[in-house]
Amino acid sequence: MSQRYKILITANHCAPDQGSEHGVGWNFLTGISAHHDVLLVCNRHDYIRGVIDFVQSEEGRKRNIRLFLIEQKVKYTRGIRLFPFLYYVDYRRWQKKVYRLVSELLKTERIDIIHHITNSTFREPGYLWKLDRPFVWGPVSVLGDGPVRFLSLYTWKERFKTVARRVTCMYQLRFSRRLKKATGSAAACICDCRHTAEVMHRRLGLRRWDVMPETCAILRDIPVPPPREAASPIRLLWAAGFDSRKGAILLVEALRIIQEAGDIPYRLTVAGDGICRKKIIRLCGKYSLAYDYMGRVPHGEMPSLYAHSHLFFLPSLMDATTNVVFESLANYCPVIALNHLSFSEVVDETCGRKVDLVSPRQIARDIAEYIRYFYHHEEERYQLSLGARKRAESYSLENRACRLNAIYRRVMEERAGAGTA
Repeated sequence: MSQRYKILITANHCAPDQGSEHGVGWNFLTGISAHHDVLLVCNRHDYIRGVIDFVQSEEGRKRNIRLFLIEQKVKYTRGIRLFPFLYYVDYRRWQKKVYRLVSELLKTERIDIIHHITNSTFREPGYLWKLDRPFVWGPVSVLGDGPVRFLSLYTWKERFKTVARRVTCMYQLRFSRRLKKATGSAAACICDCRHTAEVMHRRLGLRRWDVMPETCAILRDIPVPPPREAASPIRLLWAAGFDSRKGAILLVEALRIIQEAGDIPYRLTVAGDGICRKKIIRLCGKYSLAYDYMGRVPHGEMPSLYAHSHLFFLPSLMDATTNVVFESLANYCPVIALNHLSFSEVVDETCGRKVDLVSPRQIARDIAEYIRYFYHHEEERYQLSLGARKRAESYSLENRACRLNAIYRRVMEERAGAGTA
């Protein structure tokens, strides 16, 4: 068993039974606290009650978790998304408050490692790297430098936001002194994919990194689904927030091609909500697609949707790894994803298929061809279903905890070696 360290975690977003950043923070907390003592610095957000209850529970006390809450006033709501800089200005203020708190804690507490986890974007490393403790940063993602040839698929608001994100991303990577100092000071930097590592190496001088997605697979004992019966519809699933970058329109266009040909039966399940919901649902009706709209599905009810689907679609144009890809794999549902960012590394030939990014029309055609192919070749689709679960096992919470332990041990050994040099 590895040595038990005292780890201070900063996770602005952290909550049980939630997806996105909250799920990232929560899974890291539970994984790390199973092996180490944890001081958790968290935002007093809308879901904080679940964190408090866990820390105060018998399991939380056994894990020796201590919670420190600092409120961030500006929340990342739908109204603030058009002006995200307002959120990041306040997030920086929150990070300064965290720095003052941890500086005081270090006067009385033994802290071995500081691990800055969420938000996962490279834009805000905080200030804890200035302190005299090993600083672990990540998982870090670089979003905003993606292809611009798909902007025609975006709403005008999201187009403006995407261009602004790209400009600020390039500016910060080139000119931010704090980013370069944080990168140089980090004892370990965990990148969500090789693309992020390459960008940070080229732009920020990152010398060494570990690649680890910000999300992981939570494995539960579930029955193996049976193969699809011959001539029955192939069941397709798309679940995400409805905004342009999630690429729902690409799947809709693929199904329009199939619907016009009328050559195979299918049934699409759509789950989620957001600013593009009305447009997507309107197009589904316009093209007479065979679909069911579920609305926003509670996180705990999603496994049954995956388990009853034959293919899950992840046509995101700009995204981090996202929880849904591992949720799908863990529930025996193969994934059809775009061949870029972290998806190109997580999804392989054993658990799904990848679609190259050439043009919107080409992506829709390729997705349609995969749907047709797997309808006619159920034996191959079913092998992908079994392979999906095996792929999820390689990205399990337990495997990630082992990798984190190795990173922590390496960081502490290097610090000990530097002290005796």
